[in-house]
Amino acid sequence: MSVKTTERPRVILVGSRIRQYREYALASLAARYEVTLIAPEAPSWQAKYVDTHRIADTTDAHKLFPSVADLRGEVAEAAIVTWDEWSLAAVSSVAARLGLRAMDPAAAKVCRDKYATRQALEAAGMAAVRHAPAASEDEAVAAAEAIGFPVVVKPRTLGGSFGVMVARDADGLRQAYRLAAASRLQGAGTADTVLVEEYVEGPELSVDSTVVDGVVTPVCVARKRLGPQPYFEEVGHLVTGWQDEPWAEAVVELVRDSHRAVGVDYGVTHTELRVSTDGPRLIELNGRLGGDLIPHVHQLATGIDLAVAAAEIAFERVPDLTPTRALSGEIRFLYPSYDGTIDRVVLPDPSEVDGLVEAVALAEPGDELQLPPRGLTPRSAALIAVGADPVETRRALDRAEGLSRTEVTGAGTHKLGARVENAVTRRFFDHERTAARMTVSGVRGVEWFRYGAGGGEGLNRPVFLSADDVAGLERDLNGLFELLKSVPARLFGGDLRAFAEAVGMSATQADLVLRGAVDEIPPLSRADLYRETDGFRLMELNTGTSLGGWQMGEFARALIKDEEFAAFAAAENLVYPDPLARITDVLRRQAPSLAGTGRPLLAITDWPDGFEKSKCWMEFVVPAFKDLGFDPVVCHLGDFTYEDGAVVYDGRRVDVVYRLFLPGEMPDEPRTYDLVNPLLDAAEAGQVELFASLDCELYGNKGSLAMLSDERNRAALTEDERALVDRILPWTRFVRDEKVTFEGEKIDLLPYAVANKDLLVLKPTLLYGGVGVTPGWTTDQKEWVEKLHQAVGGPFVLQRRLLPTTERFLSEDGVTTEDMAVAYGTLMVDGKYAGTLARGVTDPAVGIVSMLRGAQIGCAFHVADPADGEGER
Repeated sequence: MSVKTTERPRVILVGSRIRQYREYALASLAARYEVTLIAPEAPSWQAKYVDTHRIADTTDAHKLFPSVADLRGEVAEAAIVTWDEWSLAAVSSVAARLGLRAMDPAAAKVCRDKYATRQALEAAGMAAVRHAPAASEDEAVAAAEAIGFPVVVKPRTLGGSFGVMVARDADGLRQAYRLAAASRLQGAGTADTVLVEEYVEGPELSVDSTVVDGVVTPVCVARKRLGPQPYFEEVGHLVTGWQDEPWAEAVVELVRDSHRAVGVDYGVTHTELRVSTDGPRLIELNGRLGGDLIPHVHQLATGIDLAVAAAEIAFERVPDLTPTRALSGEIRFLYPSYDGTIDRVVLPDPSEVDGLVEAVALAEPGDELQLPPRGLTPRSAALIAVGADPVETRRALDRAEGLSRTEVTGAGTHKLGARVENAVTRRFFDHERTAARMTVSGVRGVEWFRYGAGGGEGLNRPVFLSADDVAGLERDLNGLFELLKSVPARLFGGDLRAFAEAVGMSATQADLVLRGAVDEIPPLSRADLYRETDGFRLMELNTGTSLGGWQMGEFARALIKDEEFAAFAAAENLVYPDPLARITDVLRRQAPSLAGTGRPLLAITDWPDGFEKSKCWMEFVVPAFKDLGFDPVVCHLGDFTYEDGAVVYDGRRVDVVYRLFLPGEMPDEPRTYDLVNPLLDAAEAGQVELFASLDCELYGNKGSLAMLSDERNRAALTEDERALVDRILPWTRFVRDEKVTFEGEKIDLLPYAVANKDLLVLKPTLLYGGVGVTPGWTTDQKEWVEKLHQAVGGPFVLQRRLLPTTERFLSEDGVTTEDMAVAYGTLMVDGKYAGTLARGVTDPAVGIVSMLRGAQIGCAFHVADPADGEGER
């Protein structure tokens, strides 16, 4: 055979793997060498990088040898390289036969078997992670009991954390064994046992090293980001300076000792370890270039090309490892919210986000993705950022993630309870954070806060909103508030009484609500929302002062006193608003007569029939109102007396009545007039400030929402307003015996509602807090039909069922996590986000999220927008 001459040396690349994860490496090789490819299939995307190719089984040394020998014999100078995990042993064996430089075949085999690696470390006298092989569930349980729970169970020959699971008890161990034993990947090989290992607590690192003549040089250290336990899905990696870390010297020593123990003498390797309180502990030693685009991110941050380094080592040369820059780089992988088929992956252009250098789709329309443990790395996209430090990369990735969207088609029930978490929540539950740091003291179990929550238990952490979440809520809720205020003028010619009757108010309620109507209602609202997989959806929007949820500020103030949480909040730039302070700013502005009063007597006032139930959370905020300059008392409307037209409580003149009672609570009877008219008389005479007038309740009711949702009224809305309604408001209609449009089709409303109760909820227009609500999916058919027919023509609406997503909270065992569906009570004051009262339940199909149904209550912190610095710490 004649020998070809070429200006560039030949690299024989065995296996190229997946384009999205390895094209950067192949492109680097092609820029410096003549690349020939050996793979099981003919080149496709690889074609523009390779000079020629051969087709062979790259995992079988006997089948691989002829192709390598042929390509080697064509040129004077050649080297063999692989970054394919499954081809490593075969490549090492073939290289040894042909005199090519590669890893020692025996070492390559050890790297391919996690149990063999453990044995090699033990033989070298290294303090290894305790472990044992298991060929059955019973053997696995016995091994775990000998090692001590928790343990990690993993397949011996796979990679990418596939089939790996942590088990904390015998039941979990059996589940983990079945997962590991059943996990298979084509070409990866199998073993007759799985590995049970000690669970090492601490942050996880990966180290890519060069090895020349047995000399190991750690080059790239990446901090691994892991997904939710009990699995070990790698959701991202951070590359940043590490040489000055307190663990750096011990990590380097462990990496070098491990390579000597296994016998690795040449190549580029990928070591995985955890930094425990007792020092670093080896998890795996892989004989190939790191995956997950880690070397690519490292090159963007430092300029060092590890793919080229691998080729140089194969040519028996010492690679140049001189960094040309000292930046931080980070990659974050995105996932669908639930199993299904990819419809579309929407990603920002890097030019839209400072620091974002790449946004790459990893899935195409039609791809089936299944979340762990059912699927292997079911990623929809990768985002890569580079910055001066990790704070910059995190900020860029958080922003880019907020602009990204993975649209998935799946069974509708998959959307119910699908876990949707933002980046802050994921970091709160990082594997490296202990269970003790995944909860916040100060509210949960404290009797005063239980009282303020109406007897409910407090959530063990706040919920977290991103800056984009807050901006979106401000945009949509302010827009909806303004739109609701315009409904009387647009649809009723400005006739407020006609509007009141249309939303379901009785004659008595309309009479009293219209007394003292003002030109501009207070800019206060509270939205009750669920987060669905594609964004927030509104259940109801309350306006005026009878909002509730104002406890949120007091909860937040208690949580931030927890030192551990305060440190996390500072690192994440988390803040919280003070809702009562903002509300009282509006109150003082709309009640100018209070300006000359030192400490106005403020009566927080409810309707007599509901007072005992609401008294607890009314009293809970009394200290806050005192701090804000008021002398507050808590009472109901029947507690007032009137002297010379003034409102008197317990012998003292009331300066301002903070109204919490609602028109829907006022029965159509004389007693209602007797209770309300004297107060309205005093307000009209300037004897008391009423905060706020009853007419603001005209707008905050579900009947108004039905009017906006009704297709017959869409012509009265602008294009932007229609888009707003479609974005945030679920389909809502008055219960009438008529035809309506549902999802673009004309239907007979009542027959449809009877036949589709699981998709609908029946709600009274004027009541709040879940009172009178009938979720169809929790109601038997007979009761549903009865309630439906009773509601026809009355003050009731039907609304499309919302499918709330979940996020993690610490379980009662204090060790594991549980998913809870969260209802968001988001307050808007003066057009600005003013906090969120969160309620969480473990059953997303509960129907009504309330303390009576097991809901726990808490607050929200949000990421401060650097532009405005809003919020308190």
